[in-house]
Amino acid sequence: MSPWQINRLGKAVLQGAVFAYPTDTIWGFGCHPLDPVATLRILDIKQRPVNKGLILLTPELQYIEPYIDQDITEESRLSLQHIDDYPTTWLVDAAPGCPCWLRGEFTTIAIRLTDHPFVQQLCRLIRAPLVSTSANRSGRSPVRNPIQARQQFGQELDFIVQGFKTGSNKASNIKSLTTNKIIRAS
Repeated sequence: MSPWQINRLGKAVLQGAVFAYPTDTIWGFGCHPLDPVATLRILDIKQRPVNKGLILLTPELQYIEPYIDQDITEESRLSLQHIDDYPTTWLVDAAPGCPCWLRGEFTTIAIRLTDHPFVQQLCRLIRAPLVSTSANRSGRSPVRNPIQARQQFGQELDFIVQGFKTGSNKASNIKSLTTNKIIRAS
């Protein structure tokens, strides 16, 4: 994607766009996290209940500060910012005002800091994290490239990002920030 295309996408995301994009792990669906209509559109496309919660992707801790409990320790903040050899999604105590469409039925919010170039560019442009959930219907395999995204979801999405690679094509590890317990190992 050219800088012009990313700028165009950024403006659209701020106005409620839903898109498919490559991440540091697998292809995902994304939108602005404070847009409940866009988020519910993603859940409808996936056929996923809102109570399961979603992941927020960001290159910088500052963009997720409004969504997480501000009482977390400095040590925990350092854990969040450390990018492992394999991507780790952290379950973090949610801020009191964290929207239920993001955290689902939980008191935690799932976040992952990433150095993926597309996520870095778009988050910095919109000055916010991105919603991230696998680009698939619930229970099915995620798409692996923009062609599959267009074939399966073209009419339901506003944009399909091209020009960036995905990570391993496997989901991230999930760990509790409070207990350091592994919830899901990939």
